[in-house]
Amino acid sequence: MRHAAFTAIMFTAAIAGCQTLPEELGPQDYSVIEAASADWVAAYNANDWELLASYFTSDAILMPPNGPAVTGRENIAVWEAENETGYRIALDIENIGGGGDTAYVRGRSCVFVPLGDDEYGVDAGKFLEVRKLQEDGAWLVDVDIFNSDTPEEAGLQAVCPFADGWE
Repeated sequence: MRHAAFTAIMFTAAIAGCQTLPEELGPQDYSVIEAASADWVAAYNANDWELLASYFTSDAILMPPNGPAVTGRENIAVWEAENETGYRIALDIENIGGGGDTAYVRGRSCVFVPLGDDEYGVDAGKFLEVRKLQEDGAWLVDVDIFNSDTPEEAGLQAVCPFADGWE
């Protein structure tokens, strides 16, 4: 009995040791992801919520602060239209990683909140995206979480710490 258990454990360990790790992201993946992020920012700043939603997988999950998760491309477009129309954004990608068909993008964000008279307050924060590789080579957002670095009681900032001349 002991011999059979030992053999089973060794067999399981051998099989686990033979599994290959997902292929690392290559330079092309990084370029495609960076370009997709730039396109996402352009769609956001144009307040084109249908276009923005097209950068998400069909069953993507958006996890905004202070509210429930939003599931699905169409629902994300509706949420953006209801909550962020008139806003602008700047992103500073700090890290891209992953392997196989999954990547993550982590960075800083500045959301420019309209105050009226062409003036904006800045909500500086951070974001983390999980992206999935599609058959056509696109890296779409599958999960997006973001939040503010500033406590609500502190109010908005006057400038973005990393995006001078964001307009």
